[in-house]
Amino acid sequence: MKRMICSVFLLMSICSACFAQQKMDPRGMNYIYNPKPNSILYHDTLFRGSSQFQQLFYRQGNPALIRLYEKHQSNKIAGQVLGVAGSIATLFGISMVSSGSQNKGAGWALIGGGFAVTLTGGYLTIMGQQNLQMAVALFNQQNRGTALGIGIGDKQTGLVYRF
Repeated sequence: MKRMICSVFLLMSICSACFAQQKMDPRGMNYIYNPKPNSILYHDTLFRGSSQFQQLFYRQGNPALIRLYEKHQSNKIAGQVLGVAGSIATLFGISMVSSGSQNKGAGWALIGGGFAVTLTGGYLTIMGQQNLQMAVALFNQQNRGTALGIGIGDKQTGLVYRF
């Protein structure tokens, strides 16, 4: 009974830190936390994938944003490649250990190395997501002020106030 109460208390304390919804800033760019694919919400438009991110960040012309986007892309690609390679090495290692072959040492080495490579791939993927989050924060920081401008259309002129 004591163990069950402790388990329920532990579960409740973990769940109290979880939030069901993510806060969205209507005036800025928002990074949406998805496992796959990465998504950015900006001016009621959902941007997904590298081609749409490339249009969004290169349009700004800011070298810091472009550098963070490129770091995101390189980390994401390297992480995915290492994750697949590590998984394959781990599977081959398991098959070598479980079969009746004489290469059990090589199998264990493949399991350990594959697991380490898979962890490295996951770390690089997380660092790629962090670079994208930093790019969104930098964009919001730079585009946060109020602005007053004149908008000119085909047959009309207007005053634009961005806050």
